[in-house]
Amino acid sequence: MFEDYYQVRDWLEEFIPFTYSKENLGLARIKYLLKLLGNPQEKFKSIHVAGTSGKGSVAFYISRMLQLSVLSSRLSDNSQLVNQLAGDTLGVSMAATLHTPGVSKGTRKLSIVKVGLHLSPHLVYIGERMQINGEPISVKCLIGLISQIRPIVERIKKTKHDLTPSYFEILVAASFLYFAQEKIDWVVVEVGLGGRLDATNVLQPELCVITNVGLDHMDILGKSIEKIAYEKAGIIKESKSQRVKESKNIKQGVPVVTAARGKALEVIEKVAKEKKASLITINIQREPKGLKSDIKDNLINYYDILRHRSQNFVLENVLLAITALDTLGFVVTRSALKRVLSLSFAGRFEQIDRNLVLDGAHNPDKIRALLNFIGKFQISNFKFQIILVVAFKKGKEWKSMLDLLIKNLPIEAVIATKFYAVTDTGRFGALDSEEIAKYIRDKEIEGQRIKVYKVDNSQEAVFEALRLRSGQAGFTPGVSNGQSGRTPGVFQALVLVTGSLYLVGEVRTLWHLPEF
Repeated sequence: MFEDYYQVRDWLEEFIPFTYSKENLGLARIKYLLKLLGNPQEKFKSIHVAGTSGKGSVAFYISRMLQLSVLSSRLSDNSQLVNQLAGDTLGVSMAATLHTPGVSKGTRKLSIVKVGLHLSPHLVYIGERMQINGEPISVKCLIGLISQIRPIVERIKKTKHDLTPSYFEILVAASFLYFAQEKIDWVVVEVGLGGRLDATNVLQPELCVITNVGLDHMDILGKSIEKIAYEKAGIIKESKSQRVKESKNIKQGVPVVTAARGKALEVIEKVAKEKKASLITINIQREPKGLKSDIKDNLINYYDILRHRSQNFVLENVLLAITALDTLGFVVTRSALKRVLSLSFAGRFEQIDRNLVLDGAHNPDKIRALLNFIGKFQISNFKFQIILVVAFKKGKEWKSMLDLLIKNLPIEAVIATKFYAVTDTGRFGALDSEEIAKYIRDKEIEGQRIKVYKVDNSQEAVFEALRLRSGQAGFTPGVSNGQSGRTPGVFQALVLVTGSLYLVGEVRTLWHLPEF
């Protein structure tokens, strides 16, 4: 039995690979571990979410909406119950009508819906990866859970070394075991990397969601949109045979909802057809395709709320979540939608302090969404300059990300830093801060060089950004580029911390200390 959280963390980190490649992916290890744990993934209904960008946000929205949703097939004209549910607070487990064997069709039984959410990576606390109704597993429960799994993993390591699970695989198995033990009704699961060979792909879900497809993790998933789309489409499943009229067995694939477009959509369409899975496509500029007319009517009712309260990148993510639930027969009430839109998702477009924003954007598509957010933030507040604090994970398209930020934002200065957090795919994963600073030194904005500083400690980098924002003299840490640029004085500025979720996780502890 582990004594504290730190022992749990240290033991888990022993299973992080020294190097990570496509060979580290695969389902054999996770399947073997889950078999020894009694296949907990078979004991709850699930929704599986993949995609290059937005999959964490979509999974978050789906899980929270599930708490506030009702099964339309069980409600018929019971508007009083709908209104009752719509009026409940988000902090209380939502009541919903669930089918109970042996209860006649005219009888409705009110039950508590327990919704699990599996996310990765975590920002600060490992338990963020396994949540029930919005609450991460407690430190005490996490210690007990990993203590339960430890002897099984150690036995595998000794007797079947080739099947020794990785850090990520152990945590996926732990999440599924936790949800099974807690008798969760629904679990929303975010894919870790890719889809086809990701450890989460042992699920037989009720619904699959593929948010979009972009160029990310190309060293592992492939160098083209088509190859990456194929990996993500790997979560699309055939259902088990079902008995129908005339005693015939048929196979009908698991429904798929996606906002992918172009060549990526073509690949997803092909795989869905092979799996006999119905495909529903979302495009915020057009009417959703593949939906029944009543679901389209429901979506129309949400548009005024969504367009008033959100930007395009949020609108698409929320529409994916609503469509996913509608496809499964759930209704998201207007009041529930307003409540969900008022929630913040830690580390994603998070205004954590006055004029300080944290966002874990870690690929060009996510940076574009961030630029959209910053543009609206400027309009709704005031015009300002930006002090950028950045760090990147090795192997990312970090130059493209920086180019997008520098080209599209009024940047006053850049502080290049690094994170020290251990990543799912290896230790020492941060790009060297000097490499970032060196790349920026030759950049120009309107004929002037950008002021760039190097501060290797990410939290100290934020403190220095705040000092610079306040116009304090004597900004000496790290190395300046020595070029004549904009002279920092007393000015209004936004501090933007971005480039990696691992960076955001380190920095966020300045405002939110973890339980442990």
